[in-house]
Amino acid sequence: MIEKFYDIRRMTSDDADAVVELSRLFEPVSTTLWRGLDPDEGVDWIRERLGLPEWAGFVAEVDHDLIGFAICKDMNDDTRGFIFPQANETVHLLYLAVDEAFRGQGVARALLSECEKLAHDWGRSGLLLDIASDNPSLRIYQRFGFEKLGSLVFLRKKL
Repeated sequence: MIEKFYDIRRMTSDDADAVVELSRLFEPVSTTLWRGLDPDEGVDWIRERLGLPEWAGFVAEVDHDLIGFAICKDMNDDTRGFIFPQANETVHLLYLAVDEAFRGQGVARALLSECEKLAHDWGRSGLLLDIASDNPSLRIYQRFGFEKLGSLVFLRKKL
């Protein structure tokens, strides 16, 4: 059993700067949330979303320093781009990140557990995320019970 050395709490707008700073550590591998935004715009994006009832986030901290975060959106009433029967019963996990120095210590699992509790609190029956097939984090999500929902293939023809 891994000893818990961190705290998990609900994300607030005051966390936006630290969230964007941590997410920048993963560029260019994982930038889908902020693509096209400079850091200040990313901070504004987070603050705006956290002010809406269908958005929520969680942060993991050690001595008030952010070491991880997760951002979720309730898909009820907004399932654009998602074609599967339970889309409106689902919470979309848009982003989960843990500082490399704190990986393998249960932080991602704790953040995922909070997202799962949130989905239950919102009356939803599932969590959804998208991830590249070669992303090493795929194993974490599979161990947590996520299953492949289908297969989407991107094709490109060079002209």
